[in-house]
Amino acid sequence: MNQVDGGGGTGNPLDSGFIDSDIEPDPVCLDPTDSDGDSIADDIEGEGDTDGDGTPDKLDLRDRPYQPSVAIVPPPSFRSRVRMPVLAQGDSSACTGFALATVVGQLLKQSNRTTDAAVSPWMLYSMARRYDEFPGADDAGSSLRGALKGWHKHGACALGLWEAIDMPVATNVPGKDWWLDAVNRPLGAYYRLDTRSVTDMHVALNEVGVLYASAICHDGWLEDAKASPRKGWVIPFRKAKPSDGGHAFAIVGYDERGFLVHNSWGKGWGDGGFATLTYADWLEHAMDCWVAQLGVVTEEHRRVASSPIGMKMGAALSSDRQLARHQIAPYVVNMENNGRLSSSGAFRTGEDDVRALVTDYLEAARKDWGLAKAEPIDICLYAHGGLVGEGDAAETFAKWWPALYKARVLPVFVMWESDLWSTIKGRLEDLVRKAPRPTAGPLEALGKWWDARLESLLAPAGGALWGEMKQNAQALSGEPDSGLRLLFRHLNESKPANAAGFRLHLVGHSAGSIVHAFVIDRLAAQEWDFESVTFMAPAIRVDTFDERIRPWVESRKVKRLRQFHLTDAAERQDPTCRPILGYGRSLLYLVSHSFEGGREVPILGMEKHFPADLAKLRSVKVFTAPGRETASTTHGGFDDDGATMAQVIAGMGK
Repeated sequence: MNQVDGGGGTGNPLDSGFIDSDIEPDPVCLDPTDSDGDSIADDIEGEGDTDGDGTPDKLDLRDRPYQPSVAIVPPPSFRSRVRMPVLAQGDSSACTGFALATVVGQLLKQSNRTTDAAVSPWMLYSMARRYDEFPGADDAGSSLRGALKGWHKHGACALGLWEAIDMPVATNVPGKDWWLDAVNRPLGAYYRLDTRSVTDMHVALNEVGVLYASAICHDGWLEDAKASPRKGWVIPFRKAKPSDGGHAFAIVGYDERGFLVHNSWGKGWGDGGFATLTYADWLEHAMDCWVAQLGVVTEEHRRVASSPIGMKMGAALSSDRQLARHQIAPYVVNMENNGRLSSSGAFRTGEDDVRALVTDYLEAARKDWGLAKAEPIDICLYAHGGLVGEGDAAETFAKWWPALYKARVLPVFVMWESDLWSTIKGRLEDLVRKAPRPTAGPLEALGKWWDARLESLLAPAGGALWGEMKQNAQALSGEPDSGLRLLFRHLNESKPANAAGFRLHLVGHSAGSIVHAFVIDRLAAQEWDFESVTFMAPAIRVDTFDERIRPWVESRKVKRLRQFHLTDAAERQDPTCRPILGYGRSLLYLVSHSFEGGREVPILGMEKHFPADLAKLRSVKVFTAPGRETASTTHGGFDDDGATMAQVIAGMGK
């Protein structure tokens, strides 16, 4: 792969990508040492590193291409009147962040929005690394799209709030916390330019004043690096070698020779940090080019930036999806498949974030709700299903967050990046297409035959994926450094949480019940109590439930167990799997008859398998859907159903 400022490689200038695409770009990097083995930064008056760690963005037809205005007649030459300081990225691979910081700063300065236009290149680079998800070291380069995507989702914070590569500890103080401050500098419109169209780039520069670009960085960029500044220095054209990597920079002007590069290798490079890249050189080595403009800072932006809690009693989440996600992010514990806290995606979670959630945010909630000093606080740990990706999980959390908070329950959302459905679809569709179908017989009989055929056909592959998902569910609380272990450790040590005590409620949808089975078994053995446990269409096996949860229900460590599930008739008509696999029954039927070993295995969330003696316990209550108290008609509909949500919260004693 190719990445900017990382490990070496080449980039195709015709590759492209869109900020919101799920297609990941490759990083582009130039080796940060020269032939004598010393850092190139040492050869440029010690002011900056020249490693190129930018990566080309892959083709995506969802790109919004830049369309030049015919009303603008580009003059023979142009240089932005706004002059931003030349930055020095040192020996880091953060050129994408430094170049974008120059772009953002220039846009801020020329718009007269602020007297201090310096934004943190380290934040922009860190956010780029979130969305690039390149393997290897943390400082291994990134792509332009990754950096723009990070700006789009999180904004850009002031330089003074993030001044080194490591993420600062959250302060939760407006004006002093990078997470809150970044909301004040949103990205607005952004378009991808055709790197082959020099005239389009001329128009864009006259229209906006600065471009965000990357190119393969050949030896010419480093020639005469020790020489004194040369006015109007032109980068010598050299043919790139296969080992040359990419580099990100800002373009702030042009003349008859080429584009004016504003670099991030310190003032000791080129003409005080600037140089002209000839048109021939650009056309030969260009990788990517984007033009962006600032977004409008609305009242909602200012409200989110000024509130460490994200919402006051009776208020609603922002109507803007990105701002809403920004608000709920502090309440999300995001984990990778191994159970460790996740360092990628929109909901990256660090240990400091976990600690802040059960101290700062918990204490702020107590004050907001006016809880008496001796009054315990209610905490809900919500685990989504195993088929859900990050985006869908975020939408679910955004629905439950206001309802829980309004009910004076602190929401803690477990995001575990399972997204099993996407994997299952890709691997099983081929098997389904190859399977022969019957050609005669009553439709009902054919449907039953096909369902049974699919259950047998999908058992090996589906069972392997389902088993992997269950291992992931176990890992979330299984290792000492797993995310939920850290959460419970900090909760146990939290002074605000333990001053008057807390009541713990667990809510799990589908495979979220498997996550909670391990949580309950492990914490109950350590004398933790659970005020309530609520399952919606739980995908846990009955024998696993009997082993890990039932003893704690009977001993009253779990004070109340409530379950919502479909009638068997509704399970048999659930269309969730039909569009992809042609399967005519619910997901739980598929799990029971196929994924759990290819034979029917009792699943707790199926009406016909729910233990009759369990239902007779006074602490257990079952709700069957569709009905008055829960209106869901599908397996995946419970967490979207308002009636179900109201019953779940009522079951917490609210």
